Amino acid sequence: MSGDIDLGHGHTMRFVRWVPDDLPANRERYGVPLPDVQRAGLIVTHLAKDGSECESVIHFDLPEMAKAGLRDHVWKIEQWEPLTISPSLSCKACGDHGFIRNGKWVPAWG
Repeated sequence: MSGDIDLGHGHTMRFVRWVPDDLPANRERYGVPLPDVQRAGLIVTHLAKDGSECESVIHFDLPEMAKAGLRDHVWKIEQWEPLTISPSLSCKACGDHGFIRNGKWVPAWG
């Protein structure tokens, strides 16, 4: 897929953008339009144990996201280039588990 970044170990990632609607209810609740966030999170694509393609989605711990109340289940950006985040990523669908460190996938289990 266009824009995918190879992490190694059969994993790729692509950044997701968050573009909230500028609705009157949002302006009333937050006082201003919520910002457009170019890198709000990631989709990590990998193969499940049965060989099928699987995806996990995460959101980053960013002030813009916190303003909208997205504080739970977020990942800390330790560095942008090369990307390092914490904690680990564990796919709820297939059980895949690992880390993104220095722009590479590091499996949690040997």
